Amino acid sequence: MKKIICLVIAIMSFLTATCYAGTTFKDVENTKYEDAVDKLVTFEIVNGFDENTFKPKESVTRAQLSKMLVVSMGRQGEVEAAKKKFLSFSDVLSSHWGYGYIKVASDNKLVNGYENGTFKPDATVTYAEATTMIVRALGYEDEIKKSELAWPNNYMSYADEKLKLFETLGEFKATEPATRGDVAILIWNALRTGVCEIVAENSKGLVYGQGTPMITEYLNYVYIQDAEVTDVEFDNDYKKAVVTLKEEDKKAQEIKFGAEDAIEMYGKKVSVLYDKSSKKVLDLEYETEYKIVNAEVTNISKTKIYVSNRSTGYNVPDNDNILLYGIEDIDEAVEVILLLEGNTVKYCVAMGASEAIPGLVVDDYMEIDDDEYGVQIRKIGQNKGGETYYLANDDEWPDYKDVVLYYINSDDLLVILEEIDSEYAVEVSAIESDYIKTAAKDYYEFEDEDEYSVILTSSSNLKYGELDDININMDLVYITTYNAHVYIFVFEDAIENSLDEELVDALYDLEDIIEDALEYDEEEYTQESYANLMYEVNYGLKLNYKTSLNKIKNTILDIEEAIEDLDDDVSRSEKKVTKAKKELREFVNDDCADIIDDERYYTEDSFEYFYECYEDAVEVLEMSDALLTEVNDAYDYLIEAIDELEDA
Repeated sequence: MKKIICLVIAIMSFLTATCYAGTTFKDVENTKYEDAVDKLVTFEIVNGFDENTFKPKESVTRAQLSKMLVVSMGRQGEVEAAKKKFLSFSDVLSSHWGYGYIKVASDNKLVNGYENGTFKPDATVTYAEATTMIVRALGYEDEIKKSELAWPNNYMSYADEKLKLFETLGEFKATEPATRGDVAILIWNALRTGVCEIVAENSKGLVYGQGTPMITEYLNYVYIQDAEVTDVEFDNDYKKAVVTLKEEDKKAQEIKFGAEDAIEMYGKKVSVLYDKSSKKVLDLEYETEYKIVNAEVTNISKTKIYVSNRSTGYNVPDNDNILLYGIEDIDEAVEVILLLEGNTVKYCVAMGASEAIPGLVVDDYMEIDDDEYGVQIRKIGQNKGGETYYLANDDEWPDYKDVVLYYINSDDLLVILEEIDSEYAVEVSAIESDYIKTAAKDYYEFEDEDEYSVILTSSSNLKYGELDDININMDLVYITTYNAHVYIFVFEDAIENSLDEELVDALYDLEDIIEDALEYDEEEYTQESYANLMYEVNYGLKLNYKTSLNKIKNTILDIEEAIEDLDDDVSRSEKKVTKAKKELREFVNDDCADIIDDERYYTEDSFEYFYECYEDAVEVLEMSDALLTEVNDAYDYLIEAIDELEDA
């Protein structure tokens, strides 16, 4: 269990980052190139060399830059076909590794050759040439033609003043060979720059400006930089969250994160790289200059939050600046993360306990010291004894044998989070490994990655169990979620203990006789006698503790009589029918029953057709003189209906 012993305060004036992709080469780590190179490796625009190096100071050739830009524009798929097409540059042979990339770059007017008809693919590219090619990739060629400046000043000026492509690049000369590291920075800056689009129209004509970022337009990624978190919506299990991010002067965007990341981002400036195709966050960075306070809550009033190791409270911020995790109201907060400006709380993340523990109150008002009393709690898995604690809140004394969710705070005080009462439990009508269905037809579903505990409770102990340990006829179940962990409390024999003993015995007798009846092999008996037995069995399956004692006893007698009346004088011709009915019944009781339990997963029309076929099959099974063709047709129609089921 997590215990926060003291107040933790950190001043976060630096960048905190969680990287989901990319790898840092040892010769770019902690340099100005690191971020750009890591991102371009993620997009497979650049790669490194042996021994985990990138060689950022080496020059880039014209062919290499052609490839980088073709990949940056998402045109990698055109390269193979381009290799088979004619390229007019006399010095680029079809055997050259860059032939296809240069062809695609040329066709898209990213590159030009020289007056003598050559391209010089292996010549180093200058900063001016690299800038020109990158600006063309962004689509600003026609805009630059309006400039009165000559090349390369027209491109260099526009790239610097309008597109900000030289940020973090440092000093360089336009005529010098461009290095691998600097080209990586130029391309990363370009990917985050909007491609040329019509943004307005005036009396002089169309106005062009920055539209969708290149990274989104061509590579199907989203890059959000220095955005504010304006909203967080957790899912029901508090495992994931949809976070709304708003960049200055841009449209807000929603992205799904893990719950822990969403909490960490709250109240900070956030930069995100998101793959729209795989729907995965590839890179997440956040920064803040707020002081961070992470502490346990000792008390919350309408206006103040009091935390451990601090006598004075913090003012509660506006509701818009409070994020609730695992709780419905800030009054329920056990831990908080506070973002402070001075001593003023700007943002607050209010959470429940890090871990809740189920326990049984073995004794209340236990004497600990002279005139001092506490509560003794027995954890699950213990058969006797327990630990004695003072209550954190003396107004909330539990009762002897109460089942509770609790935690022990940093002051070793008992905090009761929830009392689990069998009065709030429900009857269960079906149990599978991934869901519980109650008598009220409510579903409690679980996925493979979900955390849940089945806790069996009686008047004297608590112990772990499995879903199939639940007796759907006699147990009651209470389900509660705390901090994304689902607790399933099974009150063993809660129904049985409230019933007349004779009625309980009769229900168990009914259960036994039904189990015996189902052991008889259908194909060994006549249709008429076995159909009569199944009629009585199906009637018995509908009875429960709400049924009168006499009706249960009479049903037991009826099933026993039906068993005695089973007729094994089966003709050879009827033998085929009874065998087919046996197979159909097994199919109906197993596969079809599972589909009915999962009705919510299918469209209404497809399930309706399936259910009609299911009812027809049941009707055939109830017949005492069914024909073989009727049984086989019912089976075939069911198979067809199942094949046509559609996901909802």
